[in-house]
Amino acid sequence: MSDEFKKFIDTDDRSIEEIRKQIEQLISNTAGFVVRDAEKEIRKEAEKNGAPSDKSTSRMLILEENDIAYPPERVEENLSPHDMMINETILEMRMKKQTPHNGRVVQRCSEITFVMQGEYVADIEDDFSRKAFFGMTTPMYAAMSNSQLRTYFTWRTDVRRGVYNDADRAYVLLYVYELLNKIGVHSSNEAFSKLVGLWQNMKSRAVYLNACFPRWLKDFYAYNNVTSEFPDNLFDTEENEQRKSAVAVSKGDYKNKLGFLADNSAYNIKQSAFWSEETAPLIDGALEEVLKELYSYFSAKGIALDSLLVGQMKKDHTWRQFAGALVDLDRMDGFREVRISPEECYCIKRGEPAHEEFSFQPQRGIIGFILKSIEARLRIRTGFGRKISVNVSMLANDVKNRQKAEAAVLDEEFKKAIERAVDRFCDKNMTFPKKKETNGFEEEIVYAAPKVEIDVSKLSDIRQKADEIAEKLITEEESGLYEAQADEPDGIDISDIEDRTRQVSDDDFSERISDYAALAEEKTGWAGLSQRLSDTERGLLETMYFEENITGYCRGEGVFFETLTESINSYALEYIGDIIIEDGRIIPDYMTDVEMLIRDK
Repeated sequence: MSDEFKKFIDTDDRSIEEIRKQIEQLISNTAGFVVRDAEKEIRKEAEKNGAPSDKSTSRMLILEENDIAYPPERVEENLSPHDMMINETILEMRMKKQTPHNGRVVQRCSEITFVMQGEYVADIEDDFSRKAFFGMTTPMYAAMSNSQLRTYFTWRTDVRRGVYNDADRAYVLLYVYELLNKIGVHSSNEAFSKLVGLWQNMKSRAVYLNACFPRWLKDFYAYNNVTSEFPDNLFDTEENEQRKSAVAVSKGDYKNKLGFLADNSAYNIKQSAFWSEETAPLIDGALEEVLKELYSYFSAKGIALDSLLVGQMKKDHTWRQFAGALVDLDRMDGFREVRISPEECYCIKRGEPAHEEFSFQPQRGIIGFILKSIEARLRIRTGFGRKISVNVSMLANDVKNRQKAEAAVLDEEFKKAIERAVDRFCDKNMTFPKKKETNGFEEEIVYAAPKVEIDVSKLSDIRQKADEIAEKLITEEESGLYEAQADEPDGIDISDIEDRTRQVSDDDFSERISDYAALAEEKTGWAGLSQRLSDTERGLLETMYFEENITGYCRGEGVFFETLTESINSYALEYIGDIIIEDGRIIPDYMTDVEMLIRDK
């Protein structure tokens, strides 16, 4: 054994610190020197300890300080000519490396070394019987044992034949690195085609590729002269679909965008009482007209509607070409400006390659304001039962610290532009309130219930007089003509009363019937509904309003939830012209009114 090598094993009673300094000095003086006879010395030491030389550690090299270590493994016996040939090729591959001038391994040298070694073993085909585990984060040939390399060559051989077997993550990434560096292929087109094929066949099993592969493939497309178009929908996700719709809006395509905008709105128009299968197309058409109007409105103020609604194209400052992969850029054909999709492109910015993509940032408050304003106007134009108002407070967060945008959306002309567009759409499509026939005459339906002022002080007197009339109606001795069953005041039909009480004195009846007419007039709108509801029905509304246990309430009252809601809705249709419970919940438009109703006990 050489004297220089003995220094590593003979401590000569020196401290660890002294040994460390001496080793550092030795490395400094002998950088790049390889001890070729190390294997012989190791075998001699093994034989002294009684171990046969052919059972010792596998053939080893004492590596230079800039080399990458690989796992040691036992030397196998009785190797076939094919096995010996592959092992020899692997040994020769390890000798191919880029030696840095400063004596250290740097990233640039790793990439060049990877390509040199990859090219040397690019054509190897194997049928290795074992599957060695490989778990390296950034796989390299030089860091793999012979068994790992042969496991990889066998898997790669199958892939090249169209058989995509499962494999450890490191093996798959190593193959991706090969194709990115165009190792084992004849052209950029072939490499791109094989990368696409790998993704299509492995994406469901190799889910880790989702984090890196899409970006690497797009970078490869931009840095090489690939003649085919970038495949559509290759990396489709729900987020990509959202971005596609957003890009369409940014380019002025406003047709059939109601579903997309409703999903990104602060106002849930699909839960509105106005929403139905019949009104949805109406809202969608009006929305298209409104967005065209708003495009002109904001353009005149120097504001892009797309950035105000859904976002815009922006430079991706986090982008680095082939980030995380071992890729030698000198192997690429050269950067080119290309559009990957409508929402993503590669371009030159300030003389440097750059990546741009659509930054999807929906302004939920502004979208919600527009949708609710459209609905509010359509309710008027269609004669829908109840009007709604729109509060500008929902815009606050979206225009905060954006003075130009804030001034534009708070301007009264903004709201008028929406109403103007809805009216234009309705006029174009002949959308007007429906009519109904009454006694042969056309009469416009009035959905909005009149506001009624109720003098509570008179109710007691009215009820007393009603009881007196009811008592007279059922007293045979007083009328002598008929016997009638008195109903509750709420259920009395005035015309019926007139027929039954013809023999009651005119003066007495006229006074009482006027009281009933006054009572009937008062019982309209929410006030009438409030009087009509039973305590059980009112209790259910209170339980639903405060989001308490509805099932427990109905069970305690001994009633069915569906029966109660049908009853409440039938009264609501009678008094306010619309239902107030839908899909097992109070319609949001009527929450304030229900709150007043349950307080009016």
